[in-house]
Amino acid sequence: MRLGTMTKTYNRKTLGDVFQAMAADGLWEAQLNLLSHGMETMPAQADWARIDEIGALARQYGIHVCGLSGTFNMIDPDEAARLEGCARFDTLCEIAARLNIPVIALCTGSKNSKSKWEWHDDNDSPAAWADLLRTTETILGSAEKYGVDLGVEIEASNIVNTPARARRYLDAFAGSRLKILMDGANLFTPERFGRMRETLEEAFELVGRDIVLAHAKDLASSAELAFVAAGEGVLDFAWYIELLKRYRYDGPLVMHGLSEAQVPHSERFLQGLL
Repeated sequence: MRLGTMTKTYNRKTLGDVFQAMAADGLWEAQLNLLSHGMETMPAQADWARIDEIGALARQYGIHVCGLSGTFNMIDPDEAARLEGCARFDTLCEIAARLNIPVIALCTGSKNSKSKWEWHDDNDSPAAWADLLRTTETILGSAEKYGVDLGVEIEASNIVNTPARARRYLDAFAGSRLKILMDGANLFTPERFGRMRETLEEAFELVGRDIVLAHAKDLASSAELAFVAAGEGVLDFAWYIELLKRYRYDGPLVMHGLSEAQVPHSERFLQGLL
């Protein structure tokens, strides 16, 4: 496993400056958000000259772009917004193919009309699940057309909020490019902190063989669910990394949820475990 981070970890004026800073820190894997190149995260149309600049910059600094951020609300209560998200996702798949980016990261969304990162009780409804399946069928068509894998995160506020739901979701599209973006910190609620190893192991038993990308952020040591930089919280990273290895994951480990100032400490912490 090689360490990397999100391009948005670095607050720089240009993507070239971001890649240069990553290389200086010894990080060679990047999950790219097109915002880092002055574009929309999910543009309606591709500016191919700008896209080709990304490839040239990655080659210049020796950065491997292992993932592309593509989160949109897959069960948005506004159907028109869902359709627009699918159309933009098709463009993103074409961009990923052009840049040889193997995975697009996405979330399954929420019926909360204010934010896809906030829970809504309708997420548990059969209608919401049906919306998720319809959206997934559409974007999988784009993924297949352009040869890109879809890395779905388990998110506490989203419709796919547990490993069991993730397994059900994957099984609905068995044999497809729908895969898992694993983030150990996302598997927990405060009451599960006392079952750290068991919770991680149960999740890997369900979806560990479907992982195409892995994140590394930590859980704050508090009664409320909050995220911190890797090595600054209570997540059992030694066990998390052991499980990644046990399930034969050897791809990038992308640091997430940290500032640039926190990169050196998290990098040393994770490298020590790797």
